[in-house]
Formats: sequence, C-alpha cells, structure tokens
Amino acid sequence: MSFVVEVEHRFRAVQGLVSPVRARHGLPLLPAGGGVEVVVTAGVAFDDEQLTERGWFFDTDAAAITLRGHCAELEARPWTELFAFRPTFELVARHLHAALARKLPQLSFVEIRDVTFGVTTRYHRPRD
Repeated sequence: MSFVVEVEHRFRAVQGLVSPVRARHGLPLLPAGGGVEVVVTAGVAFDDEQLTERGWFFDTDAAAITLRGHCAELEARPWTELFAFRPTFELVARHLHAALARKLPQLSFVEIRDVTFGVTTRYHRPRD
C-alpha cells in the first residue's frame, strides 16, 4: 500500500478494570470512576491507483464522524458495563476494528492510545 491515512478521536474513558500490578507495586490507582485520556485512531491503507480524480481515496470528514460515533459509547459508560468480554485495550481495539471495517473500506488498523499512562495498543487488519 502506498498511503495510510489516519483519523483520530480523543476523549476520556473509564475502562473499569483494577490493575493488580499497580496495586502490588504501590502505584496510585485511578479513583473510582476516574478516567484516562485516550485517542482512538483508525488507519485506512490504499494504493496510488485508487486515488480519485479529486486526489483522494475516501472522505476523511465522513470517516471522522463514523469514528466519533463508535467512540461515543466508549466515552459514555465504564467499559466493564459495555462489553460481555473483559475490556482490555487489546480486545476493545479488535472489537472496534471489526465494527469500523464494515464502514471504512480497507481499514488497516485501529489504535487505542492511553495518553494518561503512555501506552498504545494497535490491532492490525488480519493478513489476507
């Protein structure tokens, strides 16, 4: 692929999981209901020959609206209340990728960056 265009959305999220590692090492825990700043990024990959006469492959404004819509739920309630699975960043990134892939052609990856703790999790499109 020649291009990867990234669209991102920043918000505060409450994952709702307790960190046994932080507790074991005496590191401060998030207060109950306390959130972290996260950035969710969706990357779309495409080739030169897929550029339209307008010089683009897809409408990034529409993609930003789609991404924001999918993140609204993640912003609204603790993740432990939203998912039947344990909402690790890995599993949530995979879940978002599956949901967004239906709306964003050639979605290459979804990334969740925990800005508060400086951790990034990226789920790549499965190889064909």
